[in-house]
Amino acid sequence: MNKHLVKWRTVSNICGKIVEKLKNAYPNILDYSIIELSRGGLVPSIIMSNMLNIRRVYSIGIMSYDGEEKKELQIYQIPALENIHKILLIDDISDSGDSFNQIRDMLPGREVRTASLFVKDKTNHIPDAYGKRVAKDTWVVFPWE
Repeated sequence: MNKHLVKWRTVSNICGKIVEKLKNAYPNILDYSIIELSRGGLVPSIIMSNMLNIRRVYSIGIMSYDGEEKKELQIYQIPALENIHKILLIDDISDSGDSFNQIRDMLPGREVRTASLFVKDKTNHIPDAYGKRVAKDTWVVFPWE
């Protein structure tokens, strides 16, 4: 498997590009609440929430990897989301897309947009806004890992 090391500056630049894409495509994006998919989405969601000045940030605890080994998807933390109707889901990467799809399925009847720093080829979920595409056999290593 190829490894792609990502630097902090790259993360910041990609977050900025994603924010611009979201603002252009969804003029009401500032009315959204951010739900990050923990743990990978923690850092990008904070950066983007600051860039967008969105203070409503929630975390869903979800895991599907143990190191580089893919496991069964487990959701271990869900915040109270009853009164949240416009949602921006953020993760670091859309690898298989399973995490995004699982969470979207939990939020029927809501306006949900998705964003990730990277998207792997052959994912089953292409986010509404993303930074870069990488090959399926690439393991992306983020600076916070």
